[in-house]
Amino acid sequence: MRLSWIIAAGLYAAALPFAYAQAQQEARPYPPPPGSNEVLRSPLAGTPGVEVIVSDVVIPPNGQVARHYHPGEEFLYLIEGTAIHIEEGKPDLPLKAGDSYAIPPRAIHSPKGGPDGARAIVFRVHVAGQPERIEAPLP
Repeated sequence: MRLSWIIAAGLYAAALPFAYAQAQQEARPYPPPPGSNEVLRSPLAGTPGVEVIVSDVVIPPNGQVARHYHPGEEFLYLIEGTAIHIEEGKPDLPLKAGDSYAIPPRAIHSPKGGPDGARAIVFRVHVAGQPERIEAPLP
C-alpha cells in the first residue's frame, strides 16, 4: 500500500509542470477567426528591447488585408490554402500551403487570400513596445 502511495505521489509531482503550463494558456477558438490571432508575445532573451510575436493569420477566401507594414522582420509559413503576397516595389508572389517567405522591416504589403482563403503561422521580430502592424496610406 505504501509503495502505491509513493508511486502515485511521484506521478502527481511529475505531472504538475504540464498541468500548470496547460492552465496558463488561454482557450483559443479553432479554427481561428479571420485576422491576425496573436498566440505568443515575448521578449527575445539576450537581446534587450527586442520582442517576438507569433500569430495565426487567417485571410478569408478572396479577402485582402489592408496595406500595412511591420516595424521589424516578418517570417511566414503558409499552412492552409493559397495566397498572393503583394509587396510594394516587387512582383506579386503566389503562395501555396507549405511555402514560406521573409518580409523585410517596413515593407508595405497587402496579402490576398486565394479562392479557399489562406492560413499562415507568422513570426515577427521587432522593437519591443511598437505596434504589431501599422496601416500604410494609399499611394
